[in-house]
Amino acid sequence: MTEVNEERVHEIFNTISEDYDKMNSIISFKQHDLWRAQTMKKMGNLTGQKVLDLCCGTGDWLLDLAEAVGESGQATGLDFSENMLAIAQAKVAKRGDKNIELIQGNAMELPFANQQFDVVTIGYGLRNTPNYLTVLSEIYRVLKPGGRAICIETSHPTLPVYKQAFELYFENIMPLFGKLFAKSYEEYRWLQKSAKDFPNAKLLKELFERAGFSAVEYKMHGGGAVATHFAKKSLKPKSNIRIGK
Repeated sequence: MTEVNEERVHEIFNTISEDYDKMNSIISFKQHDLWRAQTMKKMGNLTGQKVLDLCCGTGDWLLDLAEAVGESGQATGLDFSENMLAIAQAKVAKRGDKNIELIQGNAMELPFANQQFDVVTIGYGLRNTPNYLTVLSEIYRVLKPGGRAICIETSHPTLPVYKQAFELYFENIMPLFGKLFAKSYEEYRWLQKSAKDFPNAKLLKELFERAGFSAVEYKMHGGGAVATHFAKKSLKPKSNIRIGK
């Protein structure tokens, strides 16, 4: 598995922050917006809810969530990269949202008390943390009983031919795009490796369950290149135990 060094990841995201939105559109052929929209639709009515977006990056999902919860709700975004948060803050200021709070923090050790949020989301950030199960356990801890966790993350296609084509694209073309459009070959090479080593959708479902979640299901996107996981914290939560990756 790719060794996740927190200092290195922090450096990577600070470095690529200015080109992050542009590169997401290039790499996914703008499909990432569609996948997020499909996920939001499946999440249903969020009016008045208190939501937390982990690894919020430049804030696109956070802005969607803030709109969905409305003035009676609250949307909090947390990221450890100050450069990514600065871009998110500029977007928030431009749109004038009053129900958004941005916090610099670590997804491995969330600066919140137990049972604070109705919904916790994390998009394309879990794979860049040192311990997936620790992050999922932290999400479980800060969710209210009956709360929901939603994760959009890279996965692994299984269809013959498409699988080989995807691997070729992700291992060779994506880092090249990083070099051409963001002058960040090594950073996108590292991100490619983190995606390659990340569990497939079925294994990630099992990690959610080990963290204490129930009713875990997932929806595949892009022929299996990406998966959205939906999980619930039961009304009578079990004590969750952190056990490695």
